[in-house]
Amino acid sequence: MKKSVKYFLLLIICFVLMISCNTQVFQNRFKLNKAYSLYEKGKNADDDKALLDITSTYNDIINQKIYAQDRLAAVYRTLAERSLVKQQYGYSAKYFSEALKILPNSPYLRYGLGISYANLAESADTEEKKTNFLQRAENNINFAISKDPNNANYYAALASLKGLQQNDYEAAFESIKKAVEMNPNNVDYLFILARIQYSRGNYNEAIAAYRKISNIAAENNIKQTALNNINQIIGQQN
Repeated sequence: MKKSVKYFLLLIICFVLMISCNTQVFQNRFKLNKAYSLYEKGKNADDDKALLDITSTYNDIINQKIYAQDRLAAVYRTLAERSLVKQQYGYSAKYFSEALKILPNSPYLRYGLGISYANLAESADTEEKKTNFLQRAENNINFAISKDPNNANYYAALASLKGLQQNDYEAAFESIKKAVEMNPNNVDYLFILARIQYSRGNYNEAIAAYRKISNIAAENNIKQTALNNINQIIGQQN
């Protein structure tokens, strides 16, 4: 009996939703037909009021579409972020791309797409695919920086890409330097800085970055990792 009631209520809800959606469609069609009639009247009868009356009708329909597009972009963004967390980079690239069809100039979406491509490069089965993914990653992250040059995360992502994946340590250093200048106590940035300085042969600067991490990090395991890296560098120098 309880199951029957549940199914009945579910059917009612679905029916109401269907009616609501159809009602909105019919309303929009009615508005469009009315607007077209007013347009013909205003155009042929030199009636400015009739033409002005149309504007509110069209604006209302346009606003509905814009709102729906914004919500759709938010849905794709959420799907993309969840895919990143799950390390499903093919899906995250797909969903960020779908969101960008709606909001093509969003720096965050471009950044997310760049991160997705950078991770896809790690699992590419040919050098050609890897190079292609890395180039797409760089293009999207650079686009994000051009739209939002005050976001330190974008510079850190570019530094990681250039330094840790493309071995372009000088370009990577310039990017991570900007990120650290914006947020000098960000442990993630300092780790990237330390690794890049080490790769550049600047061992003292790498040690300084790791030492700062050990001083400011809240988690003991992060402190220990930084100290271990310091000891490793010192051991290599002896």
